[in-house]
Amino acid sequence: CALAASGEDVSGLVSLDWLMACQHRTQHPMTGTAGGGWGWTDLSGAVPDVDDTSGALLALAALRKNAPSDRSRKIDAAAVAGLRWLLALQNADGGWPTFCRGWGTMPFDRSGEDLTAHAVRALHAWTHDLVQHGLGNRARRAIGRGLQYLERRQRQDGSWGPRWFGNQHSPGEENPVYGTARVLLAYRDLGQIRSAPAQRGMEWLAAQAGPDGGWGSPRDRSGCAIGGASVEETAVAVEALLAAPDGVPIPALVRGIEWLLRAVEEGKHLETAAIGLYFARLWYYEKLYPHVFTVSVLGQAARRWPPCPKP
Repeated sequence: CALAASGEDVSGLVSLDWLMACQHRTQHPMTGTAGGGWGWTDLSGAVPDVDDTSGALLALAALRKNAPSDRSRKIDAAAVAGLRWLLALQNADGGWPTFCRGWGTMPFDRSGEDLTAHAVRALHAWTHDLVQHGLGNRARRAIGRGLQYLERRQRQDGSWGPRWFGNQHSPGEENPVYGTARVLLAYRDLGQIRSAPAQRGMEWLAAQAGPDGGWGSPRDRSGCAIGGASVEETAVAVEALLAAPDGVPIPALVRGIEWLLRAVEEGKHLETAAIGLYFARLWYYEKLYPHVFTVSVLGQAARRWPPCPKP
């Protein structure tokens, strides 16, 4: 997805076979969900979840472009199974949970804003193709309910919170920078970035940039930054701000891109931050996050503002 977002042709990548082999084909014994979803690893301990399934579906949509007909048919079959799985998990409140549809009283069955935004993007990417499988209307209704959920969950200050990401320096260890950035991508993909909720989210996100141009440094009551900016949070924030309408780069966006460029030039884009927050207050980092997020956003920035031709 990062390579596709940065403008690369990914249709010929050999990762397609691996990705489709990771799809769960039978009912999962732990969650009871039907086959069709993806988990976070190709190892036996994976549990199908909304975030990874949505990511896989977006990747399949990118891989399908320019793919030969025999591979397109395989991609379509895997995608339809994944989309059915995703549609079946939407909660009664319109949002999507992590592992299974439920009462919304446990962390793994409670809807999450970033999860819902990811699911909405995945459904939208396949809406046209779903018509021929009789799922088009169902998908459109699900997307509409998902957007209503996101509007209800937007905080008074314009932000959204994520389900499984945090910031150790933030009050309550929350990470609304990550949550808001991920939700804004759904508004971007659906062509609703000019809507009132999206504009409020954009304004809030831009205001969270630190004095050095990066994101991830919450402020204390006196306004001083706590901790340092992270590659992960800066990259997702910049990617969201790149969707700002009118094509006019706002100052926070320009400074964020400059921060990321310095990080790459100094080799700091390889540094990871513990932004993952799982059960039992388990903090973790992922080595690929800085790479993936940075490639995606800088590729998009390069496409938006291509270099001037040499005289």
